[in-house]
Amino acid sequence: MGDKRADIKVGFLCNNNCRFCLQAHKRHLGNKTTEQIKKDLEDSIKRCNSVVFTGGEPTIRKDIFELVGYANGLGFKTIQIQTNGRMLAYKNFCKKLIDAGANQFSPALHGHIPELHDFLTRGNGSFLQVVQGIKNLKELGQEVITNTVVVKPNYRFLPEIADLLVNLKVDQFQFAFVHPVGNAYANFDSVVPVMSLAAPYICKGLQI
Repeated sequence: MGDKRADIKVGFLCNNNCRFCLQAHKRHLGNKTTEQIKKDLEDSIKRCNSVVFTGGEPTIRKDIFELVGYANGLGFKTIQIQTNGRMLAYKNFCKKLIDAGANQFSPALHGHIPELHDFLTRGNGSFLQVVQGIKNLKELGQEVITNTVVVKPNYRFLPEIADLLVNLKVDQFQFAFVHPVGNAYANFDSVVPVMSLAAPYICKGLQI
């Protein structure tokens, strides 16, 4: 079996409401049950050795430690949490996730300053929480792979975002060009940049 990764979507609820969110129009579908997700994990271990918990927002689930522990017990070797990073601001929360078996974290950072990140996430205080979360994870010796969605309000600042991520000592950062679906489609003109205008900033950011 090669390195295959299962993406386990835990549902659609989230404590942010990002302007570019692909799934905002599915919020009414709510979250999957603990039992549904455990079944997804049991099906996935037959052909995958890594798992990513994604959403929605996995960290706001009351059963997240139980689910990570269950994945660990099934034998997944990499257990990644894809998150907006807000709950990671609490070091004890990070420790509990790690103790349960999480060993890779993918928090999202969309700005180099609170004004930009919080404007995009529509979550007041979310920038400071993510930055603290990354610091917590690095202090706890964890692998951190950040994701930044490239949108009209932030593309000119990708080099500054890259500088911040390098200073935070993340293991890897990625830039993802926005998909015009969900909120990003509804807000198309204010969210989706002209690719040729964004490209030089993406290149400069990646060189950093």
